Amino acid sequence: MSKLLLPEDHPYTAGRTCTTCSEFKTAEHYTLERDTRASTGVAMRTKCKPCNEHIKWKSHIKRTYGISYEEYCDMLDRQKGCCAICKSPDAQNSRTYGKLFIDHCHSTQKVRGLLCSKCNHAVGLFNDNAELLKTAINYLSK
Repeated sequence: MSKLLLPEDHPYTAGRTCTTCSEFKTAEHYTLERDTRASTGVAMRTKCKPCNEHIKWKSHIKRTYGISYEEYCDMLDRQKGCCAICKSPDAQNSRTYGKLFIDHCHSTQKVRGLLCSKCNHAVGLFNDNAELLKTAINYLSK
């Protein structure tokens, strides 16, 4: 499948203003799609890619964890923007694009807090088992 390109006569060839963030951005910041209703046959989304991804992420955390974006922000504020375990403020290297992971109990689905990528994976690798983690602590303490 070939990459969809804007025709030279498209009204937004230079870019457009995002309807969410109100910033003018160049065309590569928007998703293009074939649309027979458009005069050029190609339509450009009204929301830029970052805003669209953020909207999808907000919907994902509500659907998956049962918390709103505002609740996520409240947790982030309570944790002072840091991982609940290691206190690292640096989530920039995370595959979540700067967002801390939402840690939750897999049996009760209750959200426990926000973790960096490393701590989230470590807890997961120990299967959320506190006794196993204590054993690991004892081992490391030797």
